Amino acid sequence: MHVTPLLTTTGGSPLVGITVFVGQTLAFLLACWIALRAYRGYQRSSAPALLWLAVGITLLSAAPTMTRFLLPTLTDLPSVTVQIVATSGEVAGLLAILYSIFGDP
Repeated sequence: MHVTPLLTTTGGSPLVGITVFVGQTLAFLLACWIALRAYRGYQRSSAPALLWLAVGITLLSAAPTMTRFLLPTLTDLPSVTVQIVATSGEVAGLLAILYSIFGDP
């Protein structure tokens, strides 16, 4: 009788895979919570800088995390393309945060 394991991974141990997944999930949830707090601050104060901060945090952390998870899962794009898309989001997020701090939103 051949028993198939419930959890298999390619290229590493299941513990490492689970740890990375949990870490990425926590980073995504934390980024979403921080962005939501900044957006609620914008709603209360109508300060455009807080809106740009919320957008920047979302682009810097939440969007690349989802990009690195969803694009390889749902498409057959090469890993370099996934990295370019994710890094572009991070750069856009940093620019939005810089604009919220030093710009005149």
